[in-house]
Amino acid sequence: MELPQGMSRIMEVSNLSSAADLDGVGAALAAAKDQVREALQDLTAAQMEAIIKKLEDRESLTQEEKDYVRSWIVGDAESYLRVENHLQAWLQEFKALQNAVRSYEGREVTAQNLLNLHAVLEDAVRVAAEIEGFLEKKERIERFEKTIQNLDQEDVSFIIGILKGQLQSEEV
Repeated sequence: MELPQGMSRIMEVSNLSSAADLDGVGAALAAAKDQVREALQDLTAAQMEAIIKKLEDRESLTQEEKDYVRSWIVGDAESYLRVENHLQAWLQEFKALQNAVRSYEGREVTAQNLLNLHAVLEDAVRVAAEIEGFLEKKERIERFEKTIQNLDQEDVSFIIGILKGQLQSEEV
């Protein structure tokens, strides 16, 4: 099996690209991301079915089996955190935007000041969303790690449900 070809061509944009162009790029990238996830599930489905059976039979998992479960439940988040390297820049930008907002405090209410403040806040919302997405993935991994270390029957049932749902989603 080879990785899909041509994905990078989807991302070819320029300063002449329109918002509609980028909307189409985003949709194509989302579809490609789904194809990659499905390929991973196809590649490991047989192992996952055996792991689900062990969980249903209340058997302990080996570390390798736990790693398969991890890859299916939080592997996307772990990979994202490994390759994403903008967190510090986002935090610095957010601090700069906080200072920009602070600079408007106490200013006279004029149309121009309100428009400028609106622009700064719009940028702050974007940066906050980037930071939030990063932290959400990090916290998701931490919750998984806590859960997988001390599985009770309710946790096992929940994990089985997630894994079966993912197996079935690839069959649809």
